[in-house]
Amino acid sequence: MSLDRAEQVAVVSVGDELLAGAHPDLNGPFLAGQMALHGRSVRRVLVVGDDEADIAGAVDLAAREAGLVFVTGGLGPTLDDVTRHGVARSVGAPLVESAEAWAEVRGWFERAGREILDSNRRQALLPEGAERVPNAFGTAPGFRAIHPSGAAVIVLPGPPRELQGVFVAEVEPWLRERPVGTLARARAVACFADLPESTFAERVGDWMARDANPLIGVTAKEGILTARCVGRDEDPAEALRLAEARAAELAALFPDQHLGGEVEDFGAFVGAQLVARGETFAVAESCTGGAVAGAVTAAPGVSAVFRGSFVTYADDWKESALGVPGSILQEHGAVSRACAEAMARGALLEADVQLAVSVTGIAGPDGGTDDKPVGLVWFGVARRGADGQVTTRAVERRWPPLGRARVRRWARNKALSLLLRPDAI
Repeated sequence: MSLDRAEQVAVVSVGDELLAGAHPDLNGPFLAGQMALHGRSVRRVLVVGDDEADIAGAVDLAAREAGLVFVTGGLGPTLDDVTRHGVARSVGAPLVESAEAWAEVRGWFERAGREILDSNRRQALLPEGAERVPNAFGTAPGFRAIHPSGAAVIVLPGPPRELQGVFVAEVEPWLRERPVGTLARARAVACFADLPESTFAERVGDWMARDANPLIGVTAKEGILTARCVGRDEDPAEALRLAEARAAELAALFPDQHLGGEVEDFGAFVGAQLVARGETFAVAESCTGGAVAGAVTAAPGVSAVFRGSFVTYADDWKESALGVPGSILQEHGAVSRACAEAMARGALLEADVQLAVSVTGIAGPDGGTDDKPVGLVWFGVARRGADGQVTTRAVERRWPPLGRARVRRWARNKALSLLLRPDAI
């Protein structure tokens, strides 16, 4: 399906730290997801360093291909923050100090009770003729300018929290006033826990075709799969009906993994569900080091049902705090089905709760063997029945050794999934 240039978008993400791999570009994916709701499609995402000529070249390339170009990052007060300079070169306008932008920068520092420095005046420089985009979430105003190709260039701050806030407050209203195409678009979301992307794609089949209506976009991150369904129709109500109907069909395909709509914080979501169920619980953690407990405590009111976490790294602590028999540790080791079940049972009995989940594994980078490689994690579940009897079960996961932090996050989210649905093991 060919798109008119006006419907196409390009993103230029600026920052030496992005090229160095210090952290990933989060702004490009965010903007791409938002564009689908406004009848636009991201053609290209470019990542460049803090170099004026490189920024100008990237904006020129993007503006030749797309009718709308976003540039993110590099609006700070230091000498390496040269995004405004690169964009000014690209659009062919000199930088001038904006009285409005300078008042905004000063006001931010005054409200924060901080001293403003001469270097902060750089943040008030805009290409001549550009329109300021206010930033109520940080010190750096953005701006809109017109490239000689006719493309609109919108420059936004780099920190994702700031960019997302400015986008909602300032950019979305601007986009709504400038619709492209003739079809209305509406979105519905379905989120799933512990559902492999390949399994989802195989079951969904042709629903994921790029010309399907609704169009399904999928992101999978550390055990959470999010499917965004975008319906298109001349009637906005029909577009919404299409999107919501497809999201409901997806939920019906995977009822055991379905969480609901958009889940921004999985730990808070799980904690809230446990509060609603009124089921008391505890966790026993080894390789996650308290991350499961930290995640669920993001839910307000969770203290009504969450008794606490046993963080037992050493084997002797597993014995003394949770009552794991020494014979299990000697015969099977700490990373085993038997130990995971014993840890869960011990947490349930010690905390006197209805549900307990345990985590024990090898997050790396060292400690793996041929039988127990890095990425192997065992999970235990213990539940107290209505008759007071305690039952335990366990399940293993083997993740690729892609770094200690990633294995720990995967393990945290799997443990959260088991707290949410302890029978799905």
